[in-house]
Amino acid sequence: MPAVTDFFTRLIETRCRGEFAQWGCMVSNAHAGAENGDPGVRALLDRQHDRLRDALHAALVTAQAQDQLALGSDPAAAAEVLALLAHGVNLRSRAGADARRLKKTVTSALDAIGGTAV
Repeated sequence: MPAVTDFFTRLIETRCRGEFAQWGCMVSNAHAGAENGDPGVRALLDRQHDRLRDALHAALVTAQAQDQLALGSDPAAAAEVLALLAHGVNLRSRAGADARRLKKTVTSALDAIGGTAV
């Protein structure tokens, strides 16, 4: 879980502070934009999402093996939720969301699967 927590901590920090604050994410923006209608772009977006989800899944499987997940947590389903949450963080930060609110939301999601606070 430390790797997952660190991922979200860094994502929020990058999107809410410093030089790249409120830039959002080109991939998240493309998911929401008209360009996702192009089959080539759609395939690229799907591949990126799959890679993000798969990386989160691998971290959650490791966390489960180390008894860091709540009993009954499903690493595959949780990885999908967390991948969607990462895209949400990107979009909300672009709209000026407060880092503290984003951290609270991420902490709630991580707590639900047995993680630690951001």
